[in-house]
Amino acid sequence: MSNIIKFPKPKGQRALPALELDAEKIKKAMPKASTVKGVFAWLFLLVRLPLFLVMYWLRLPIIFLCNLVSIPMLLAWLFALYAFPEKSAMVWGFGIASFAAFVVSWAYDFILMAISPQDMMMTL
Repeated sequence: MSNIIKFPKPKGQRALPALELDAEKIKKAMPKASTVKGVFAWLFLLVRLPLFLVMYWLRLPIIFLCNLVSIPMLLAWLFALYAFPEKSAMVWGFGIASFAAFVVSWAYDFILMAISPQDMMMTL
């Protein structure tokens, strides 16, 4: 047994330095994570519900305006693509305006689904 090497004791058995004792006092003085989480959850609910209700109230005019722009611009894009293929600025303008109005309408509905107070399906 003379060839056995004694390793030092693991770090967990050593005495704690004074700095770690101060950290323990600080941890005890801080509020618990569940309390902080609960406060943020209530704040999120208090902000989310009125925001959802106002956005839902404004949904009809916003979607109406987006459709009012998107559908005629789509038809104008198709017509310009056929009748004026050499005027690429006009063709691209109609196409981008139509697609942008569609994206705004989709994004508005997506935001409404995300902040809804009830769980909603996010798939088609």
